[in-house]
Amino acid sequence: MNQTNRGVTIASVLLLTLTITACQKQTTAPVADSQPTPAVSTTLENQQVDDKTVTDSAESSDNQATTSVEQRESTQSFDMGMGDKRTATLKESNDYSLYVFDGYTLDTATNRLQLTDNPKYYAEIEKLSSDFKLDELRTKGIKELATYGEAKEYKGDQLYEGPMVKASLLLQVSDEKGLHEYIVWEDEQSKDAYIFRVYSPEGKEADTFLTPALTSLASIMSKTDR
Repeated sequence: MNQTNRGVTIASVLLLTLTITACQKQTTAPVADSQPTPAVSTTLENQQVDDKTVTDSAESSDNQATTSVEQRESTQSFDMGMGDKRTATLKESNDYSLYVFDGYTLDTATNRLQLTDNPKYYAEIEKLSSDFKLDELRTKGIKELATYGEAKEYKGDQLYEGPMVKASLLLQVSDEKGLHEYIVWEDEQSKDAYIFRVYSPEGKEADTFLTPALTSLASIMSKTDR
C-alpha cells in the first residue's frame, strides 16, 4: 500500500470511530433523561391510594352516623311523672319510627297513633317537605282549627316540662266537646319536620290519652335508609 492510500485509510478509520462515539453519546443521553418517569408514576399511584383512603374514610363515617341513628332499642322506659314509669315498644313506618305504649296502636296505613280500644282518640302524623316555613304553617293551623274555635298558641314556659316542650309550634282549641291540637315538631337529628294533629274528645279516656300519646310523638325519629 502506497503512502497516500495508507493516509486515507487511517483518516477513514478515525472518522468512523468519532462517528460511532458521537452516536453512542446521543443514544445513552435519552435513557438518563427517562429515568425519573417511574418516580412520577409512583407518586401518582400513591396519590390515588391516598385519595381512595380519604374517600373510604368519609364513607365509613357516613355509615357510622346512619347506623347510630337507626339502631334504636326495641323497648324503652319513660317517666310519665308522679312516679308513673311505663315501657313502650318501637314501631316503624316507611319514613319514621317511634315508641308506642300498651293500649295504643300505630296505624302505618293512615299514619295515625290511636287508642286501640277507642280510635276516636288519635294523633295524625304528616311528614313535611324540607322547605317548610313555620309562619305559613302557623297560618294554616289557625285556619284548620277555626272549625272548632279560636286557636291559642302555647310555647316555652307555657308547656312546662311536658312531652311537647320542644315543639316548634303548638296551637290548641279546647271546648266542651274536646281538645284539638296542631303541632309542628322537628327531629333534632335529621332535621325532618312533622305536623301532629291531635284529637281528644270529651269522654272517659280524655284524662289519660294525651300524655302517653304526646310522649310517643316526641320520640319520633326519621329513618335514614331511604
